[in-house]
Amino acid sequence: MAIGPLGRLWQFGRQIEELLGLQTEVRQSITVIEERLKALEDRFLRLESEQAQIVTEARSAATASATMVASAVISDAVTRLTRLEGRADQLEQRSLPPPQHD
Repeated sequence: MAIGPLGRLWQFGRQIEELLGLQTEVRQSITVIEERLKALEDRFLRLESEQAQIVTEARSAATASATMVASAVISDAVTRLTRLEGRADQLEQRSLPPPQHD
């Protein structure tokens, strides 16, 4: 059975309808993908911002720790120097002859 020109035209119209339906589905899918990509981009920006904050806080903590360690070392060195100076003064006084009065 041969399809006449009217039947072919009808068939062609149905194929166009199907293509338009698929085009609508594709557009909707692309819109969903764009929304998801935008959400991911926003999330990455937030994570980068938080990471920068964490790095800043870590650097501050490291600086504070280094300062505390340096202060402790300096304090210990000053204490030891003070003790050594005290011992040197004691040894100096022992080795000096008693003062003579004329």
